[in-house]
Amino acid sequence: MKTSSTFRMLVLCMVLLTLNSHYAFGRGPRPKERRVDQSQRSILLIGDHPGIDERDVQSVALLVAQELRKQGIRVGDPVHEIPALGTVYRVVLRRSNENKKILFRLSEEDTAGTIVVEREMLLADIEAVVSAGPRVVYALVHRKPITSDSLVMGVGVFTTIVPIEEVLPFGVRFGWNVDRLSYTVDMEGQIAYGETGYQSTNRNYDLLFSSVSLGGRYFFSKQNIAPYIGGGFAGMSAKYTTTVRTPAEGFIAALSLLFGGDEWEYNSDSEEVLGIGAYGVLGIEIGRFSRGRLKLELRVDRPFFQLPSLDVMPITLGIAGGWAF
Repeated sequence: MKTSSTFRMLVLCMVLLTLNSHYAFGRGPRPKERRVDQSQRSILLIGDHPGIDERDVQSVALLVAQELRKQGIRVGDPVHEIPALGTVYRVVLRRSNENKKILFRLSEEDTAGTIVVEREMLLADIEAVVSAGPRVVYALVHRKPITSDSLVMGVGVFTTIVPIEEVLPFGVRFGWNVDRLSYTVDMEGQIAYGETGYQSTNRNYDLLFSSVSLGGRYFFSKQNIAPYIGGGFAGMSAKYTTTVRTPAEGFIAALSLLFGGDEWEYNSDSEEVLGIGAYGVLGIEIGRFSRGRLKLELRVDRPFFQLPSLDVMPITLGIAGGWAF
């Protein structure tokens, strides 16, 4: 029993000496990464802005300060000099001599003045900073590239502007896109339905059209409001139904009226095809520098198939909103 107790004491001493030697010679556990203490107030510094009115620069800096606070960063009012140590956010505005555009740059710096991360955008004028500011701040704080958003979700409504056999379908579009300043990659789904109703004849026509598409758009400018053109390929489905009503007679008419029906008999004939096709779009997008988007779009869907009695090619006009994550 005494020998066992002594052996345990020796093992414990060896473990303690080993751990002590690791710390003594710098081979111990790695120190934890330094985390920014957001309880300390950061500094918003107004940097160089040659040739730009001071009032405009102050307005831009206040906008940046507001957006930083929305991202959970405690920052004071903009200053021209660094009053104390701490994390510094520097706003720089520079005007291009050739095309009068504005370079808007925002950087995060440590106490030594070394840039940790920076983001910048070239804007048409100083007013564009109002839209670009939130996007630049978000990209800086979350360490995302300014040229793209990871995901933009969107939903909108549309209607055909050219009747398809007297039918004007109304529908909904939904999808997502990977967004860059000059182009996007889009994946969308849509479904539309419309019918004529029994107006002047005893016939009703209805059309159900849906598709899932993959394509893209090219923007003609890198501004907050930009026109675009695009297209792609899609899997499409179309169902066209013709319903004829005739006056019910005899026992059928009586039975229908007894159970709250009407005096008509209905006979329907449907045509349905599933296949592939292509589409093209032309439109304008508003709010490209912000996380919220709005677009107005003219779209043409061209299936590579035809129904037995008609050719389906919806030409639609739609409006959609989106949100970048």
